[in-house]
Amino acid sequence: MKIIIILSILSILSMLFAFSIPKPYQRYIDTHLHKAKMLQHSTGVPVSIQFAQAIYESGAGRSPLARKTNNHFGISCGDNWLGEEYHSNRCWRKYKNVGLSFVDHACYLQNNYPDLCFKEWDKWDRLEGYCCRGYWKKIGRIVERYKLYELD
Repeated sequence: MKIIIILSILSILSMLFAFSIPKPYQRYIDTHLHKAKMLQHSTGVPVSIQFAQAIYESGAGRSPLARKTNNHFGISCGDNWLGEEYHSNRCWRKYKNVGLSFVDHACYLQNNYPDLCFKEWDKWDRLEGYCCRGYWKKIGRIVERYKLYELD
């Protein structure tokens, strides 16, 4: 009987830890939470969406592209980009600091998806056309897995 109870407790604990935020992600969130909240207030892009995209696109700022360019959201240059560029397999936007990456990302979403701004995070996962098929479903899963909606 004791073995069953111990195994049950271990099983429950493993499930809880499976959905906790990994330490590198938590440090990233702690570092950038203030700017993400300010951007949510000014642009309407939920904090949860900002962090889910940064986690997905750059491993919370740890990808080679993010380290070389401060581009934490995988934003390519596009036709109207006038800032610095970084060229690898394509043209990527390059920022002087991470804060500018957050601002550009939130402004891009605000300008291109104004009908979603100031709405709950779960409305965003219905959007297609931003990147590729199923992209927003992946972002929604990250929000749910790490309970990022609690940051909104």
